Amino acid sequence: MVLIGIIASIFAAIGQALNYALTKDCQEKYHIYGFRMLIGAHIGMGFILLWPFIFCSYYTYFEWEHLIDLFKINLPFLFAQYFMMQSIRVSDASIVSPLLVLKIPVLAAISIVLFKDSYAIHQYLAIAAILLLSWYFSSLSGQIKIKALIFVFLASSCYVLSDIAITNYAKKFAVHPIEQVMIANCFNYIAGALFFLPCAFIKKVKVKDVYNCKYVALSWIISVTLIVMGFNLSGLVSGTIIQSLRGAFGIIIALLFFRNEMADHGARWQLKIAISILMTLAVASFYL
Repeated sequence: MVLIGIIASIFAAIGQALNYALTKDCQEKYHIYGFRMLIGAHIGMGFILLWPFIFCSYYTYFEWEHLIDLFKINLPFLFAQYFMMQSIRVSDASIVSPLLVLKIPVLAAISIVLFKDSYAIHQYLAIAAILLLSWYFSSLSGQIKIKALIFVFLASSCYVLSDIAITNYAKKFAVHPIEQVMIANCFNYIAGALFFLPCAFIKKVKVKDVYNCKYVALSWIISVTLIVMGFNLSGLVSGTIIQSLRGAFGIIIALLFFRNEMADHGARWQLKIAISILMTLAVASFYL
């Protein structure tokens, strides 16, 4: 099961990187940005997950007390999204995004203090290498401001709380671990869609906009399902460490999708590829 969790986390990182590329493509094609895209994608995800919710009879697992769990998942997630938006506002997405690896030391500290986990020396060194490489990767796009760094740290901490909450929630269902993830995600994103429906009217997000976000929504569902599966089967720290590879996979996907735009920045992209390779080696060394 642990190996399946690691494999799921790897494919989740690829899925996240693909989601970023599809998000950019959707923005350029249909001019849907920021909060409007967040609304469109969440309503789209809720609609997609409504089918297994009904036809796989997942609704039979719902209990009203689950609303508390969904609150624990989504409140820190919404705070994390807010802090990320604030960090991007005072800095830049290309600078702050690589620094989300701050989730790793936050989660490692929580797992040591609360769950009494322990790590070998080479695993601590691997985490340090991932952090340093991510910091350098971020610095290639510019110097981060202290205020932005604080917001990224707060966002990372809130994402960790949300990750812990959804992993604990999934384990409440007395089914196979993989199906636990499917049920938890169904409830979570259908609840999210219901939350964002009133926002769609306020921000004038049309049905056509939701439809145009379909690939963003689908890739998001797939990657999130694999992420939680990784958390559920191989552990939160392990899954989060593998997620740090999304930047490396993002480079590969960017080269495939946006090669023409990168033609004038060959040297910088070669450096980013080199960092991505080192990042992959650092992640692999954690499992030695």
